[in-house]
Formats: sequence, C-alpha cells, structure tokens
Amino acid sequence: MFAKIAVIGTGNVGSWLFKTLQNQNNLFVISVSSRKIETLPKNFDLYIFALKDDAYSIILQQIPFKMPRAVHTSGSLSQNILAPFAEKYGVLYPYQTITEKGKIEKEEGGKETEEKSLSNFEEVPEGRGSLYIGYEIPICIEGSEPAFEDALFQWMNSIFDIVYNINEKQRFAMHLAAVFANNFTNAMYDVAYQIFKENNLDWPLIFPLLENTLKKAKRNAPHLSQTGPAIRNDVSIMEKHCNALHDESLKNLYRLVSKIIQWQDTYK
Repeated sequence: MFAKIAVIGTGNVGSWLFKTLQNQNNLFVISVSSRKIETLPKNFDLYIFALKDDAYSIILQQIPFKMPRAVHTSGSLSQNILAPFAEKYGVLYPYQTITEKGKIEKEEGGKETEEKSLSNFEEVPEGRGSLYIGYEIPICIEGSEPAFEDALFQWMNSIFDIVYNINEKQRFAMHLAAVFANNFTNAMYDVAYQIFKENNLDWPLIFPLLENTLKKAKRNAPHLSQTGPAIRNDVSIMEKHCNALHDESLKNLYRLVSKIIQWQDTYK
C-alpha cells in the first residue's frame, strides 16, 4: 500500500508521526525538516506534511517535483492546498493534543512535578499506534478521490484503533471545538494552577475534581452536569471570587464565563 513514507516537519506532530510509523513493520520512513525541503527525495509512496498552517504556502512552493500522493495534518486547512503539488492528496488529522516532552520543574520547597505529554517520544509503544502513554488518538481521514481515501483509511486502520472519514467542514468544526475543550480549558487550568501556587496548595489536590468532571462529560451532555455559583445564581459568592482576583482581565473573564453558563442553562 504505502511502503516509503516521508514526514515533512520536525515539530510535535511530525516527530510523533515519524516515531509512530517507524515502529511499524515493512515501512521505510524518513523525517525531513521544512528548513531542508531541498533534500526531499523523489519517488516515495506518500508525503506527510506536518507544518504550521501559515508555512504551507511557502514550503510547498519549494518542492521541485510533483508528488504522487501527499497529505497534511492540519485541522483547519483544506486538502486542496496540496492539489497543485500532488497527483492525489488528502488529510491525515490526529485529533489529539501533542506537545513537547513533559518538563520537570521545581516548585517551592524543592518538590519536583513532572508534566507528562504525548510527545514523550521514547515511550511510543510497539505495534498499533492508537495507545500513546495511555491515550487513544482518533485519526481523521480525507482524500481527493474515493480510492485514495479508502487506501488511507485502510492503512491508518492497520496502525490505529480509531479512524474516521471526516469531511473538511466536519474537521474544521472538530478543530474549533478542540480549541474550546482543550486549549481554552488548559488556559483555565493554568489560572487555577496559579491560584493554588499563590496560596501554597498542592496542585494534585484538584486532580480528583478534574477527573470527575471528565467522567461526567463522557456520560452526559456537559450542560446537564454543570455545577457552581453561576448555575445557582449565587451572586454574593461570585462577587467574592471576583474581588479575590487581582487581574482585571481575570475578573472580566470570570463574569463573562459565568454569564455564558447562565445563558446555556436558560437556552437548554
């Protein structure tokens, strides 16, 4: 099917894909930095681009030959950006956050905390690639023609446990939803982390709460499990919380999200 694979891009996603595919039998996989695109070899079966979204228009123009098959890994870009540069083209989108290897930082008192993440590349398991340090990674597939899309699906299904055919509009919606559910949520985690740190609290104390929230989100629509002072319209507590925040932007954020929670309750 695909025996010779070139992964272009050495960032988080590109490095993870390269390492994952390297672990598969009967595959010859190389990694090419976008800064050295002139070294990209010809006559490979598939070229996988894992670049920043705004880099594609620059990097693709530098490829001196037309590729037989190419895919990108973006959640927001159309597969058609590859059309002038490949005979067949598509998307291979991993729906998971993939970050740098977990860093160890010293907290006050000399205590070390390790932040583990998906790109702890030396821990990529042998065999199928969907389990990665305990996480399942859905792979979303799109192709410029049915035969190529089917070939991508069958190939990815031989490596990963969760593979979907997702069209461009759906993929964009998934990416947008992920920004709210993951990126924005992680920013909220950091606010909570700073509040804990300022008050000499151990960060792991919050883990059972976060884990229970995720469990409830898996069982029900999230609005059915909403708790807290906003849903109860507990005005005095909300004002007390705002007064405890020193940053005016965080006060505004608290009030805005509280209004969203109350609006969702009324709307639903």
